[in-house]
Amino acid sequence: MAKKPDEIAKALGVSITTVRLVLGGKAEKYRISKATQARIREYVEEHGVKFDLTARSLKLKRTNTFGLIIPRLANPFFAKLSEELEHRCRETGYQLIISCSNSDEETEKELASGLVQRNVDGLFVVSSTSGSQQHLGKTISKPMVFLDRDYGNTDAPIITSSNFEGAKDLAAAIAKHADGEPVYFLIGGSNQPTITERARGYLEVMPQNAEKDWTLQSARNRTQDGEQMMLQLWEKLGKAPQNLMVSSLPVLEGALAVLREKLGHIPPQLRLATFDDNKMLSFLPNEIWSVKQNEAEWAEAALEAMTQTMSSEQAHSKTIATRLIHRPKDQ
Repeated sequence: MAKKPDEIAKALGVSITTVRLVLGGKAEKYRISKATQARIREYVEEHGVKFDLTARSLKLKRTNTFGLIIPRLANPFFAKLSEELEHRCRETGYQLIISCSNSDEETEKELASGLVQRNVDGLFVVSSTSGSQQHLGKTISKPMVFLDRDYGNTDAPIITSSNFEGAKDLAAAIAKHADGEPVYFLIGGSNQPTITERARGYLEVMPQNAEKDWTLQSARNRTQDGEQMMLQLWEKLGKAPQNLMVSSLPVLEGALAVLREKLGHIPPQLRLATFDDNKMLSFLPNEIWSVKQNEAEWAEAALEAMTQTMSSEQAHSKTIATRLIHRPKDQ
């Protein structure tokens, strides 16, 4: 059964203020020891925490809810990020309301307006367009933290990955084994700043003709966009490529679906490089390089930025480092 803050304090022999500061994400500010923080979090993890939300909302003028707007849960990265952020919000006594914009600007604005009307305490948003990010930054009075995409038109904190450096590492790794052969790059969501940085990292490594001869682009970043780009590449080559890099897992899924349809199998000699990582990649027979984005660190940074903004502190944007993972080809 979930415990109230005063019950947690009594069980652990600490003050109720200490419990509330830890659950409210202010433990570091008030120099609460790591050991005490760990004891409280472990207790909450085991028993749960229960607040008198009505009384607390009236007193603090807060609802202990946050809103999160993402493009779609079908994207494995956003699904994992949502899970990590929801978990950390729950640990600190907040409920996270998750909505999907389907990468549509008007839908995103409507969702943000609806969440504000429900009196959420703050909004996390993955903006679908530059115009939407600018609009929300100007019209939403609630604390905001933007995720993944930095269009350069807001003063709100933004949490993103080291996409340029990650793409350079990814492109260099597959190019090293390509022996000068083309490394084709399927770029989904080519107008998004995140994807633009990945394309820039790829071009930093590849020959000058790569942008013209080796890349295919789509305005969206869905499985069907991966299918369409692979069909275009198949028509160009008349066969499967030897080396393929993709901007995301949904694009990879679409590209591999086309190859399986054309050939009846995934060619084991095909070298693959993809942004984002999933254990399912281990079931493919291919040599694969992937760039892992640290969703757990993203969630921590996003919640910290939100807490700082709500406390009228200076919240800073943060770039989270990526990690290159190599899966050798099955022998």
